Amino acid sequence: MKIKKIHIKDFHQFKDFTLDITYPKGHTKEGQPLDKVCFIGQSGSGKTTLLELIPKFLYDYDTNLITKSGINSVSDEITMEVVFGLLNEYSIDIEIKNDELYSWVWANPKINNQKCDRKEVLNYYDEKWENNLSSKLIYFPANLNYNLDIEVDKNIHDKEIIDFSKDKVSSVWNLILEKIQKYQEQEIAIRQNISKTVEQSSNDLNIIQKALKELENWKKNEFNPIVDVADNCLNKLLENFKIRIKTEIDFKTKNDIGFIKIEDYNQNEIPHDLWSTGTKQVILSALPLYLLEPKNTIILFDEPERSLYPDLQRIITDYYYSLTKNCQFFYSTHSPIIASNFEPWEIVELKFNKDGKIFREEYYEGENHINNYKLNPKLMRWDDILQRVFDLQDDGSMERRLKLNELATLNIKIQKIQKKNNTKEKSEEEIDILKKIEILSNELSKWN
Repeated sequence: MKIKKIHIKDFHQFKDFTLDITYPKGHTKEGQPLDKVCFIGQSGSGKTTLLELIPKFLYDYDTNLITKSGINSVSDEITMEVVFGLLNEYSIDIEIKNDELYSWVWANPKINNQKCDRKEVLNYYDEKWENNLSSKLIYFPANLNYNLDIEVDKNIHDKEIIDFSKDKVSSVWNLILEKIQKYQEQEIAIRQNISKTVEQSSNDLNIIQKALKELENWKKNEFNPIVDVADNCLNKLLENFKIRIKTEIDFKTKNDIGFIKIEDYNQNEIPHDLWSTGTKQVILSALPLYLLEPKNTIILFDEPERSLYPDLQRIITDYYYSLTKNCQFFYSTHSPIIASNFEPWEIVELKFNKDGKIFREEYYEGENHINNYKLNPKLMRWDDILQRVFDLQDDGSMERRLKLNELATLNIKIQKIQKKNNTKEKSEEEIDILKKIEILSNELSKWN
C-alpha cells in the first residue's frame, strides 16, 4: 500500500491543502507513488501532524497526538488517494469521504467497480495479495522508548499497526529469542559430547580433533540468529561508534537471554546502561525493520536525526530503506543533512502563508518535470541547503559577523599603510596589524 495524494479540506493549520506525492514527469516511475517523502518546515508547520494523520485516516488508529487532540473522525476533512496491491495489475486508486469509499478498479474480480466501505477493501487486499504481510504501518516517534528490558510480546509480528510511541521497541527481540535458544541448546549439546569424547578417549588425539572439527563445521553451517543480525543489520552502523554486536554469548537457559549485547573492538562488553543515546537510536530503529521484514508497509519516522552524528545522518534513511521491501517511508525532520538524502520531488517543505495557513513550497518552475527543479539538496553544500532550503538568512552568529567586520577594517587599514610605506621595512604599526589579521583569519578558518 502506498499513498499518492493527500488532501486536507480544513484541519487545524491546513486549509484546502493538497499534496501530490507521485514521481514527476520524466521520471522512470512517472505517476507512481513516491517511495520516500521528507517533510521539512518550521516548528508548528504540521510535519508531525501529517505523520499522525496517516494511521488515523487509513486505519482509524489514534496516535498520541490524535488522542490528545480529542479527534473522533477526520474523514470529513481529509482525503487520501492510495494504491493497494503487490503488482501493478492489482492496483487500485481509492478516495474516501465520510467513511464511504469510491473506487476505480482495473483487475479486481470481487469488488468490480462497486462502492464499498473502507474495511472491506482493506480486508480483501489483505487476504488476496498481502497475506504474507504482517504490519501495514510502523510508526517511530521522535521520543523513541529507549528501555531495553524484554517483555513478552509474541504477537508484535501480527499487529496491523506497530506504534513505537506505545509498543516497546525492544519487544521485537522476542522474534528471535526461540531461535537463539535453539541455537544455544544445540551448541551446548555438541560441547557436552566433545567433553564426553575427551574423557573416554583422552589418549586418542585423532578422535578428539574429529569431535572439535564437527563443532567447527556445525558453527560454520548452522544459522546463527545473532551473527545474522550483526552481519546483515547492525554492525555496518555500529562501526561508526567503533563497537559491534557481541556474538559469542553463553546462554544457559532462555531466561538468561536478554536484549542484544555489544562490545568494543577489544571484546570488552558494554553494559546497557552505558550505551550512548546514539547507539540506542541506531539499534532500536534499524533492528525492528530487519526483524519484522516489512513488505508493502507505510513506515513513519519523526526526527530520525535525533542523537545521530552527521556521518550517520548521511546514510541512515537509505539504510532503513534497504532493510524493507516495497515500503513507503515518510520522514519529518529539522536536519539539512537528512534532507540532503532526498531528491527534490521527495521533499515537502511546509510554510505559513500570510493568514497562518500551510502551503507547500514548490522547487520547480512551470511543469512538474524532473528537468524543471531549481533546487537539488543532494548536490548542494551544507551552507547552501541551510540558506536556500531551510531559509536560514544569516551565514553565522553575531560574533562571527562582528569578527568579519573587524577583519575587513584591518585589511583596509593595512592596504593604506602599505601604499604609503615606500620602504621594504615594516613599521611597528604594520607588524601589529598583520598579527591581528593572522589571528582573526585563523579564528574564522580562513587559513585552516
